[in-house]
Amino acid sequence: MERSTRNYRLIDAQMDGSQHCVFERHDRKASADLSEFGKTLNTKVPKTQFIRRYRVRGSVSDTLVDLTSLQEAKPSTLQAEENKSSSRLVSLAALKFNSETIDSAKELTTEGISLEQRSHYIRKISEFVGSEVFEFSTCNRVLYVGFGIEPEVLSSKISNLNGAEKIPFELFEGTDAWRQLVKICSGLDSFMMGELQVMSQFRKSVNFHREQELISHYNSAFFEHVISANRHIRKQLGFTQTTESMLSLATAALDDLLNERGEMKAAVLGFGEMGAKAVEALLEANQRNILVVSRDPARSAKRHPELAQACTMISYDTWMSEPRDLDLVISTIRNAEATYNADHPLPQTGAATLMDFSWPPSIHVSGISEDQTLMGMEHWIKMSHNLGKEWDYELTLAQSESIIDDVQERFTEALTNKTKGQFRALIYGTMEQMATTWETSPHASEGDVPQLRAFAREIATWICHQPAAFHLSELSDFVANTPRTLSSAVIAHVDHEVKRSVLVLNEKSMAAGGTS
Repeated sequence: MERSTRNYRLIDAQMDGSQHCVFERHDRKASADLSEFGKTLNTKVPKTQFIRRYRVRGSVSDTLVDLTSLQEAKPSTLQAEENKSSSRLVSLAALKFNSETIDSAKELTTEGISLEQRSHYIRKISEFVGSEVFEFSTCNRVLYVGFGIEPEVLSSKISNLNGAEKIPFELFEGTDAWRQLVKICSGLDSFMMGELQVMSQFRKSVNFHREQELISHYNSAFFEHVISANRHIRKQLGFTQTTESMLSLATAALDDLLNERGEMKAAVLGFGEMGAKAVEALLEANQRNILVVSRDPARSAKRHPELAQACTMISYDTWMSEPRDLDLVISTIRNAEATYNADHPLPQTGAATLMDFSWPPSIHVSGISEDQTLMGMEHWIKMSHNLGKEWDYELTLAQSESIIDDVQERFTEALTNKTKGQFRALIYGTMEQMATTWETSPHASEGDVPQLRAFAREIATWICHQPAAFHLSELSDFVANTPRTLSSAVIAHVDHEVKRSVLVLNEKSMAAGGTS
């Protein structure tokens, strides 16, 4: 098993709404008594002299203010409870199909079952694990993303729930879980490198989990970051025109066979999307002896009427009771278990090539005769690896790692900027609110009022630009040294109010983990 030890903590940083009004709760009745200075309220005096003398009266002038915890946007107790699922450990347990893991994959995959059954199964997993779990199955892999749970525990729980021995998952934790999902969705970990189908499947799976309320809003944001990174990587690597993996494999194999054999008697099992594409490929190759086998031929024909007219449509019962010689059988049946096996063998066809493009497999090797040649999942895996050699795997993977590093760095920077932006919004919003009270204060003269909002913004800018802890005396110096022509009375009032407000913020920062 592989495991990374780096932690990825999804932070949807939001300032507690109550912080926007904390300043309104201060005692605004206390004001500067200027009589001892022999000045009136509107007398202009050297601000530095006034603030210096005024500061001596206060007992908090040299308090060290540290707003670091608020700048990091640590949520309040109430919000922490709401956001706890989004900030916990993210783990990934992934099983990529190969000849050694196919048996385990058959037991785990949700391909071939109804949406209702899948929803019930995922909900059961989450309840058993004790945490929200995201499940994703394709014809290439099965994976689980767990929130707030160690990867080893997630793997063990899933194995136990399915009554299986230790399933050979690859395990990833934190940032490496995110990186691996990005690689998977970008087609970097697919049988056919760069294939597009997996991204579409992943988006549908995320939407399914949301619609069924299987994952919370906060946890689903994790997958949006994966999708966003995938778009950038695909664009950088040119993975924007790649054909679907299975369809590409099917078309290539079919073309080779038809070129070698010429006209053939072919049967297509299933007439859904993949079955219709198989028929189209046969017709484009000038094949005219095509048999389509479905559960309800009349109903299936209405789904693709033009294609149906070019084929012979029969039911599975008819095919079982009236076997016929065939050269080629293409199976696109979707079923939770193999339709044809030792207890229910495939009808006799003579010497035929069987192409099984179903997942889970619809034809088990025990259900075929000696003169039938099966091309199942193991065959397609080997074939895709051979085709994959046409890509420069090593170079492409090296490029992808560099791109993912860049995306990760920009993502982390974006989160940091977001939290800083929220802190700035808090400070600016609060100062703006305070300015409205200064304008109606008896300390403000007519000449002061038009300047107070701009002055409040300047104070907010100074606070936001402090890289670390600062003393209240530094803030007072800034207020005192403003180039604005404000009265001494209003400057004293502003200095008093702002310092009291910052002290309240400092207390909140300390409670959230800061120091003073």
